Amino acid sequence: MENAEQQIMSLIFFIGMPGSGKSHWAKKVAAHYQLSSIDLDEYLQQHERMNIGDIFIKQGEEEFRRKENKALISIVENNRHNDAIISCGGGTPYFSNNMDILKRSGHTVYLKGNVNTLLHRLQNEIYHRPLLQKQQDLPKYLEEQLSLRRHVYEQADYILQIEDISLTNFDKIISSCISRQ
Repeated sequence: MENAEQQIMSLIFFIGMPGSGKSHWAKKVAAHYQLSSIDLDEYLQQHERMNIGDIFIKQGEEEFRRKENKALISIVENNRHNDAIISCGGGTPYFSNNMDILKRSGHTVYLKGNVNTLLHRLQNEIYHRPLLQKQQDLPKYLEEQLSLRRHVYEQADYILQIEDISLTNFDKIISSCISRQ
């Protein structure tokens, strides 16, 4: 039983606001440490055969969140015996009981950034992000979302400031999360 628990704990979830670099760093860190990388949004799109924007438009945010929760549970169940880094959507930990699922299933890493950095990073990506497309005042929206989600994000096991991230920031996290027996 202890070994099974160690294997479950080898899942590492990257959480944070849109633009914090969750997908980028998950792929980069996974490649560097020879781990699997799973992007929750990509997983959901493949299983739904529809992009995130279309799910939002055709089915609404509530249905998207239900499907996101189902996809998260599926990823956890299908990767119990794997070392993997999973990048979550910005709202994933905030909705349903997802943060509890993340915490029970592995380690969480909050990629924390200030609104100005997030805005700068999102400038060329807004058309890919359905919740951001309809915002008249993006800085205000990001500040409000960060304010709402901060208490959930800060429950993470590790917090890294995105303005200062490099691969070496992950050495201690990876070594403490992944048991290579």
